[in-house]
Amino acid sequence: KSALDRLKIIPGADDGHCTDFSTRESTVRYSPARQSLSITLPQAWMKYQDPDWVPPSRWSEGVNGAVLDYNFLASRYMPHQGSSSNSYSLYGTAGLNFGPWRLRSDYQYNRTDNGNGNSDSDFFLPQTYLFRALPQWRSKLTVGQSYLNSAIFDAFRFTGVTLASDDRMLPPSLQGYAPQISGIANSNAQVTVSQ
Repeated sequence: KSALDRLKIIPGADDGHCTDFSTRESTVRYSPARQSLSITLPQAWMKYQDPDWVPPSRWSEGVNGAVLDYNFLASRYMPHQGSSSNSYSLYGTAGLNFGPWRLRSDYQYNRTDNGNGNSDSDFFLPQTYLFRALPQWRSKLTVGQSYLNSAIFDAFRFTGVTLASDDRMLPPSLQGYAPQISGIANSNAQVTVSQ
């Protein structure tokens, strides 16, 4: 059992109990003449491994902290006649990370200064939301203002709670798998795809 613990290839092997190898699908053979032990295990017992993927059990929640992303734009309008004006725009995303939770808020600030001394400004938060990954469900939980994306309907913004699957949590070989079906039918045909 301790060798299997070090290999960490059998889920549940290190949960404090012994793995039962007396099932029909597994075999254990010891050869005293060759001083070898052969263990055969079902594929379903093995942990999935992919060089381009980190399993959820090894994910890190990161560190607690704050983030600030910003973009600043400035422009000056100078006509041949009349007064000039200046326009400023600051926008981006601010956020906090606390354990597995992520708080994000998009912001935008606009200001226009006219040459005659008048100025106009506005500040708004188009989207504020709290989210976290739920790896056991391969999903992301979002609370707050969010956009509902659909392949059928236009995206729209709403305030509420969403629990959506996130294919990025899957190994690359299992993301968006769609077998290619090709061929030419010489008459009316019915194609059935099953798995």
